[in-house]
Amino acid sequence: MRDPFFWSIPLGRVFGVTVKVHVLFPVVALGLILRLALKSELPPGTWIDGVWLTGLLFVSVLLHELGHCFAARWVDGDAEEIMMWPLGGLASVDIPQEPRACFLTAAAGPAVNLLLAGLCAVLLAFAADASFSYQPLWNPLASVLRIDGTGAIYLWTWDGQKHIVERVWPIVLARMFWINWVLFLLNVLLVCFPMDGGRMLQSVLWPSLGYRQATLATVYSGFIFTVVVGLISIVYNEIFVFALAFFIYFSCRNQLFILETGGEEGLFGYDFSQGYTSLERNAPRLTAKRTSWWKRWRDSRAARKLQREMEAREAEERRLDELLEKVQKFGMSALTDEERRFMKRVSDRYRNRN
Repeated sequence: MRDPFFWSIPLGRVFGVTVKVHVLFPVVALGLILRLALKSELPPGTWIDGVWLTGLLFVSVLLHELGHCFAARWVDGDAEEIMMWPLGGLASVDIPQEPRACFLTAAAGPAVNLLLAGLCAVLLAFAADASFSYQPLWNPLASVLRIDGTGAIYLWTWDGQKHIVERVWPIVLARMFWINWVLFLLNVLLVCFPMDGGRMLQSVLWPSLGYRQATLATVYSGFIFTVVVGLISIVYNEIFVFALAFFIYFSCRNQLFILETGGEEGLFGYDFSQGYTSLERNAPRLTAKRTSWWKRWRDSRAARKLQREMEAREAEERRLDELLEKVQKFGMSALTDEERRFMKRVSDRYRNRN
């Protein structure tokens, strides 16, 4: 039986990419909404704001991940799946193993959020209301919930005046801006694995330092950010910030483990399964130096991953043979765009290995 931690709910396909929702996502979302609904000190209707924010966050994160997928295809890679889970989205894509492709694919997600934030800001400033042009909420730490006991929702004009807003869509625009602005800042300013900023730093350092040293620099940057984010979670008593700190540490430690056990030689593509933009797909080589339960668990997990990789490669080889036979019979014009990308990606991969 499959581990329940990996259960997911398929939502369908968007532009050829399968979208799934992790089972924990609706559980956590419902918990947060109930938390707002049951807190007596909050203004009435605050839980409605929570529902709005959850929906806008889901859409924004999905568009962020689609940005990664489109960028992967643009650099002659391909995109397979997006998994939505409580700490964000995980996009599974496969791209050429070179710094430019990795940088562009990593940068595409935050670029989508910045574009959405800019669009919302323009609409707020020039087309939000017949009487007022509202200023976006630039402070990422500010609350976008109802701010006083009256239950009123306020927006600020560019001259600093506060106004009660009753129309829905200026409020939606203001919250959509804030969500995408925060997502952009988080992914760019947290220069660590598995965030996009860490992947971009790794790609920038890669040509001059080499893959190994670039990865090490990003890993140790991640350890520093683990301490900083963990300290913030304690100061502000935020469990999600603490979860983010743990996620950063686990991702950086995993990258270090892969690197120390041969992950650099096994670099294959651009797989988000271990973070927003994880690059390693090959399983680490097993060693027999330690016999602790933790080591045995990691070895068992690596063996399962290796088996999955072998099965995936065999499936790729079979499909490649089928496409080569199709080309021999009908010519290259008979191939679809996706089949052409697949053949180029696989041939580039084997050429790099040789």
